[in-house]
Amino acid sequence: MMKRLLSGLFICAALTLQAQHITLVFNPAEGVEYPVSLQINQKTTLRVPMMGDMTTETDQVFKAVLTLDKETEQGYLMDVRLTYVFLRTAAQGQSQEYNSEGEDVKSQAIKSVMAQPFEVVVSSLGEVVEVMPLAKDFFHEADSILATQYARRKRNAALDEIKAIFKEQTIKSVVQAGLTKFPDRALAVPSVWTDDDKNEEMGVLATTQQRLTAIEGNKAYLTTQAVVMPDPNAKKSDAPQRMENISGSGQATATVNTDNGWVIESEGTQDLRGQLVIEQGGQSQSIDLTMVVKTTVSAVR
Repeated sequence: MMKRLLSGLFICAALTLQAQHITLVFNPAEGVEYPVSLQINQKTTLRVPMMGDMTTETDQVFKAVLTLDKETEQGYLMDVRLTYVFLRTAAQGQSQEYNSEGEDVKSQAIKSVMAQPFEVVVSSLGEVVEVMPLAKDFFHEADSILATQYARRKRNAALDEIKAIFKEQTIKSVVQAGLTKFPDRALAVPSVWTDDDKNEEMGVLATTQQRLTAIEGNKAYLTTQAVVMPDPNAKKSDAPQRMENISGSGQATATVNTDNGWVIESEGTQDLRGQLVIEQGGQSQSIDLTMVVKTTVSAVR
């Protein structure tokens, strides 16, 4: 009887130890759609000398559905179809808005771009490793729609604005919002790992510390702490208006589906500071700025 009891205890102990470890990967299935909704609210405050604080608020919502196209040597080639796009910027009593569900000519042009799939390659460890180049005629339909109401100069300006919405960094950010960069090893509960990420557009290097805090059923719970610093190796922008010396910190929580590695929901906040550099007529002015960025991600259409 005692031997049976001890054997049972050893089996229970072994099962308990096994339950404390898990290998998390991105594992998409053929024919399955992976939806992601990314919402970003950003408040940027400029401390302008002699004028006080000037605040700009930006709201962005991107919704997309990813499907597996095929496996490659780098990972998974995924088709990305954007289903909703909304951008609104408000400052000093004025606002500008882009809405894929609007009826104006810009909204129709945006819809024509959304009708075409983007392609990205995602590794099994949950990292977007490549955004595939767009076809040369990718924005042709949008240009044709704008031409119905705009003269050439206004049409070109509007098309440039639309291209800026669908730039490579935006598509990468939307897809990465539904993913978590996992380490290439089994994880205990709790576990900690770090990751470095560059944002060439802002010239920053972000070091994130991910912590696996719990597993319940097919859900893994994670917390993230991030430190943002200027990237000393970043290529300096020559734009007449640019942000420089951006630094700060951030934190987030996330719930991940352990079956496929897809993010179920996530919330995060970043507090950043730096300078807005304005060059005009051979003169340069540097204005201190602060940014508060709140991000919400969910697996909904």
